[in-house]
Amino acid sequence: MVPASITPTHLCEVVSHIESLHHEQLTNNDVQQALTELALVSAWIESHKLSLTRRLQQLASKSASIVAADVLSRTCGISRSEAKRGVARVDTLSLVPQLETALNHGAVSIAHVDALTQAFAHLSDAEKQQLSARGDWMNKVASRTTPDNFARAVRHAVQEVQSESGVSQLEQQRRRTFLRHWVDRDSGMVCIRGEFDPESGLTIVGRLQSSVDRIINAGNSTPDPRTLDRLRALGLVALVTNVVADNVTALQPSYARAEVSVVVDLRTLQSGRHAGTFLHTGTDVQLPIETVRRIACEAKVIPIVLGTNGVVLDVGRSSRLATAHQRRALESMHSTCAIPDCTIPVGQCQPHHIDYWNSGGPTDMANLVPLCSSHHRCVHEGGWKLTLDKESRRLSVRQPGSSHVRTSSPESVRLVR
Repeated sequence: MVPASITPTHLCEVVSHIESLHHEQLTNNDVQQALTELALVSAWIESHKLSLTRRLQQLASKSASIVAADVLSRTCGISRSEAKRGVARVDTLSLVPQLETALNHGAVSIAHVDALTQAFAHLSDAEKQQLSARGDWMNKVASRTTPDNFARAVRHAVQEVQSESGVSQLEQQRRRTFLRHWVDRDSGMVCIRGEFDPESGLTIVGRLQSSVDRIINAGNSTPDPRTLDRLRALGLVALVTNVVADNVTALQPSYARAEVSVVVDLRTLQSGRHAGTFLHTGTDVQLPIETVRRIACEAKVIPIVLGTNGVVLDVGRSSRLATAHQRRALESMHSTCAIPDCTIPVGQCQPHHIDYWNSGGPTDMANLVPLCSSHHRCVHEGGWKLTLDKESRRLSVRQPGSSHVRTSSPESVRLVR
């Protein structure tokens, strides 16, 4: 448990305890406890670094010879980009002092502050003031959740602030779109980096996933999760050249079209965001509701509600791989990996058989959950045991050597009967 405040006495006790540990003898619980204590020390360090950075900015405002980022980079042995990030943190906390108080007390980490700083980076001054007015709410959320989940909550809050100008925000993002490429001097490999507006990016991600699925289906087997990054690279090549990895098989026209799923509740689609809004794309891509409405008008709407005529979601033992309909059904129920607290978007996950297909498990919705590559390995190679309630889709997870069972449920459940 994190104490209400970090006193020098308690800090010394924590450091002494960590120094006394024999790392090679620690159990999993011991390591986790030690890491929790180190996080406390880190919070203390970061709170003082923030205070000193604030003072450095004050001195810099009075003397042109002082550049805060340069001083931080030189004295702390960090990159200039990290130093600039440290200066930006001070600006963020000046707008949301509640978060700095929580950091000083060890209730949040510097990663929570960075999540908010990143959100502020693209906001106007007026929008920053609107968001900072929700400081108490942000402090409450940050103190009770992980930095990744806090970042998601902040993104939703930003969308609410920009709800009246969602399309113009999208236009601003389109103007920031870029792509560059270069050759790595050490490896000789061609590197590509780009940023795309949410709508274009979602289309690219959708087409890339379809291309990857094409390659997987051609082999009629589930790939090792560790090869997925390579498959995405091959999928990109296939999209550009219209030929898959064997340089013989042409990419079929059906795979040259984006398969994009936007899951949204009817009330949001009709009337805009509300307290119970459910909107996700299977990725971290966030679309303005105005854009979602336009997509719904232009695109063929594929119903994922159960009982849809002509859609067979359960394929039994006839196929090892989940169908496109099943993947859409999973995306409608899960926005992320099914493992509790995992934040990997469902679009980057693969359907996993609770009862292994090799052991007779069917490729049916009641036997499928989306897992990211890391947790896929934990299940297949790490001995994690998963149990899925077929009615509620409540997933239970038990790790080897532990009696503790963690559970999670989809954000939105539409049961297949």
